[in-house]
Amino acid sequence: MYFDGSGRPLTLGKELGQGAAAIVYSHGMHSGKAVKVFKPHYLQNEKTLAKRLDLLQKLALQANLSIQLGNQIRGIGSWPQEIVKNRNGVAVGFVMDTFRDGISLQEIVDAKDIKKAFYKVSVKDPNNYLKWRNNFFYTTGRIKNRVILCHNLALYFDKIYNLKAKDGRSIALDICNFDIKPKNILVTIDSDNIVPFILDLDNLTLKNNTGIVAPSHPQMTPEYSAPEGPKDKYYDYFSLAVIFYQLIINCHPFAVYGGTRFTDGTTTEFMVKKMCFAWGRNRKFLTPESQNCVVHGNFRFLPADVQNLFVRAFDSDIPKNRPTPAEWVAALRGYLTKSGAMINSQFKMPV
Repeated sequence: MYFDGSGRPLTLGKELGQGAAAIVYSHGMHSGKAVKVFKPHYLQNEKTLAKRLDLLQKLALQANLSIQLGNQIRGIGSWPQEIVKNRNGVAVGFVMDTFRDGISLQEIVDAKDIKKAFYKVSVKDPNNYLKWRNNFFYTTGRIKNRVILCHNLALYFDKIYNLKAKDGRSIALDICNFDIKPKNILVTIDSDNIVPFILDLDNLTLKNNTGIVAPSHPQMTPEYSAPEGPKDKYYDYFSLAVIFYQLIINCHPFAVYGGTRFTDGTTTEFMVKKMCFAWGRNRKFLTPESQNCVVHGNFRFLPADVQNLFVRAFDSDIPKNRPTPAEWVAALRGYLTKSGAMINSQFKMPV
């Protein structure tokens, strides 16, 4: 038996999905909401969970956590809105907005091979398979939609890192995610708008001048991890830039082909620590195969200001130099405005 924030019994609907830490259900009494219930082992290990959920739920009442895309107001993601408790009064989950007809951003990032692209969609929802393939398969004619998606993602993350109250006042709070990756983001196409939805916002780290509240066991993913480790929001700015590069250029910014002059490592994590960004200071250490790669070569077709943001994200010794989501919004909006449909014809595809 579960109870809502007012102490009333909470009815769970059908299971919508689950991960290692929790199960998500539809809300039995509210079609626009979902309920995330944590598994026993997670509740036992995450000693700060109740405090984090309480702070996040209070922020949901105070902060403006919505964005207008087209004619619709949309929530930014799975932000805890109401704490769910068990019969003993222990916080075991929360109520959040639901998100319909979305797919994992990972499927878009991986949409490189026409035989494999959107395979999960083709099995689960064959009627929508062509919609996703025709909008996001990486090929000439479909790059612009990926740039729009990057722009909208930047809008959403700017809302989080530049948090404001509903009356427009700034909220003095630093927010860190530390596990921004495609698997933690959903995407849908609604009324011709490309709409993201950020998952696992209950894992945020909150900092202000009085202290910090963080998960006991923060999650991180090597391919999206900044070299300095999880210290502040600038780590997240690195992760976000990796996603943008993958969506627009179609490979990881530190992907190498044919090796490098470094002989003591080959993993993406190693290349990040050695700052082997394909267009950075250590480009000279990459093999001609990497330097002349058609995929990385599409970087040249980006406007100078967008190129510069990627260089700042991946090739600076000072994390604070990384571009903010607001800078990405401005640069990508300018790119879309000035280049428009030309974006789709500029990029070269590997043979």
